Amino acid sequence: MLREVCTYGFLFVLMLLLASCNATKFVPEGQYLLNKARVKCVDDKSVSASDLSSYLRQHQNTEILGFWKLQLHVYNTAPADTTTKTKKTLARNAHKMGEAPVIYDEDLTRVSMQQLEQQMNNMGYFQAEVDTHKVIKNRKVDITYLVTAHQPYYIRHYSVDIPEEAVRVIAEDERCKVQPGAQFSTEVLDAERERIAAVLRNRGYFYFEKSMLEFTADSALNSHEVDVKLHFAPYVMQLDEESLTRLRTRYTIRDVHYQIDYDPNRLPDSVTLKRETDRFGNEYSWSGRRFLRKNALRTASRIRRGDRYSQARVERTYARMNALAPVKYVDIAFVPAGDSLLGCFVTISRGRMNSFAVEVEGTYSAGDWGVAAGVNYSNKNLFHGAEVFTIGGRASYEWRANGGRAIEAKAETGLQFASNVKINIAFNFQQRPEEYTRTIANAGLSYLVPRKPGSRWMHSFNLIDINYIYVPWMSDAFYKNFIKRSTVLRASYEDHFIMDWSYMGTYSTYNSRFPHRPYVQLAMRVETAGNALYALSKAANLQQNEKGQYALWRIPFAQYAKGDINFTYHGIINPKHQLVTHLGIGVAVPYLNATVLPFEKRYFGGGANGIRGWQARTLGPGAFHGDGSTMVYDLQVGDIKLDANLEYRFKVLSFLELAAFLDAGNIWTIKDYPEQPEGAFVWDKFYKQIAWSYGVGVRFDLSIFIFRVDFGVKLHDPSRIWENKQWRTVQNGLKWKDDMTFHFAIGYPF
Repeated sequence: MLREVCTYGFLFVLMLLLASCNATKFVPEGQYLLNKARVKCVDDKSVSASDLSSYLRQHQNTEILGFWKLQLHVYNTAPADTTTKTKKTLARNAHKMGEAPVIYDEDLTRVSMQQLEQQMNNMGYFQAEVDTHKVIKNRKVDITYLVTAHQPYYIRHYSVDIPEEAVRVIAEDERCKVQPGAQFSTEVLDAERERIAAVLRNRGYFYFEKSMLEFTADSALNSHEVDVKLHFAPYVMQLDEESLTRLRTRYTIRDVHYQIDYDPNRLPDSVTLKRETDRFGNEYSWSGRRFLRKNALRTASRIRRGDRYSQARVERTYARMNALAPVKYVDIAFVPAGDSLLGCFVTISRGRMNSFAVEVEGTYSAGDWGVAAGVNYSNKNLFHGAEVFTIGGRASYEWRANGGRAIEAKAETGLQFASNVKINIAFNFQQRPEEYTRTIANAGLSYLVPRKPGSRWMHSFNLIDINYIYVPWMSDAFYKNFIKRSTVLRASYEDHFIMDWSYMGTYSTYNSRFPHRPYVQLAMRVETAGNALYALSKAANLQQNEKGQYALWRIPFAQYAKGDINFTYHGIINPKHQLVTHLGIGVAVPYLNATVLPFEKRYFGGGANGIRGWQARTLGPGAFHGDGSTMVYDLQVGDIKLDANLEYRFKVLSFLELAAFLDAGNIWTIKDYPEQPEGAFVWDKFYKQIAWSYGVGVRFDLSIFIFRVDFGVKLHDPSRIWENKQWRTVQNGLKWKDDMTFHFAIGYPF
């Protein structure tokens, strides 16, 4: 089977390579294929050529790895002769999957030069020059746009020439973005217009727009300096007195109307509106069945009767109402309601209230087949206050090759309120072929902090999370052969209790307005457990057990601190190519009432989101290498984790993306446990125990989610130190079964 796949893959690649020999197959006679189009700044290295490339009006065909025009070659596999039905079908499919050749256009070249020069002027390079260098060979054109920036211009003086005091005060305050001495930039000037307009609209000036402001820039004689002046746009000074009065007026909200359960398919005459005024004076109107309580509306809305108009409050209301689970659509409109008064109309359309899903899947892991099924129900408006109620269950059965079986059943339910408070309860039952059963009961209370408009941070708290792990049965042989002899495993398979608190914060510089700019993502999590219980136990002078532990209902509770941080940099090369780097570090420390971290809180190595040359839970800790028994998997856990990843992603089709990656990392224990030899973190040794893997992947963009397949190959395996074959090469016995792994997953790894 593998040989056939490799053979067909080789033939397909060979066919594409042969097609690449005739890249101009469908280029009309007398015309040229645009082979390369790039920008080069001749004299100023601070000017980004990649940023300028986005202003070109013509780009070469999509390239993989910077040189291989795969989509063009797929297009060129189409037969030129389409006289038969078969050839016509082949041509249609090749053209549909591929990309037509980009024909060089002289007119678009001139437009590109003009656009580049204009952008350089916008950046303060008023004397910039743009030229081109073309190389024509074999009916292909390589064109380089040569940009000579010359010396940039700087702001010498900034003044505000606006008669309206309310506008002038804001334009001249300390938050002004236009500063003397800074390099001239129209992007900065536009940001200043947006700032002034936003402040004014937040102070009640409903009719003020940023288009009412303009800048004039005059260059000083025989110098590279400009004087910048802010003034009203000419059309503003020509407005009639009524319009000028509206412009100067600060508006107040007179009343608020809510039209709930709006249906655009119903005629207005068929809608009967009901009205009601609450104790705050807000007037409500709705049609049909009101599916949201008044309190839910007030909680989500930031628009109140008697308040000054504020654009920021309107935007927060949009965000909070659209976040309500049963809401499909929101529209907020304002109309004049008298002198300096506005009437507010909020239209809300109902979404789907209930959802039900059933899933069935087959599983295959390490030679063992299994089946799993799950069912989930969701109500998005349980008490008519946008409360989301979920309940679901999942069961799985796995046949083990050695004759055993693994059974797992899980049930969970949750209730999330519109205030972002969530309550969840879960119960998990496990029957393992290693001859034990285990149940895990969980209950938690969490809070997601509402995100402020424009903020790059998101914060959430698990205010309390309680886990009770109970092992009702274990065979005598299992206990004698594995648990009794192992400190690490004994702590994992005894009854224990966890009560923890955690915080998670995420930060992102991604801007949807500029999706092709590089951006940074940061996620960090801090978790502690057992501190309050330990303090109360000690204050109450409770008796400790024979291991020196305090217990709750005779069950020892875990005590530890855990911290994780993940940093990801998305280096956007161009809209179809990006280089993503990721670094993840995690450390967990048991203390006082615990000597070992609970098994479910420890780190594991490998997997689809880690070091992809290894299956999940088969890497580490350190250079630890087991004997191949089932229990080794339970020992391949640690207290320290390091992941470093480099991944190159490139779009082939709108729905298809390829990737090449390099992963490095491992896990380690924080203490030297006898059951995990060579697993402890040691400063002068850990860097030698870092595992390396490389591979390729395919991502399918299915609109609602991304399906990912990664193929990883081990490069450096620290567990093979005993045979001195850590570097996995053909000479060192590189094998398909031992050193290569497929991963199937949903979403990107980082």
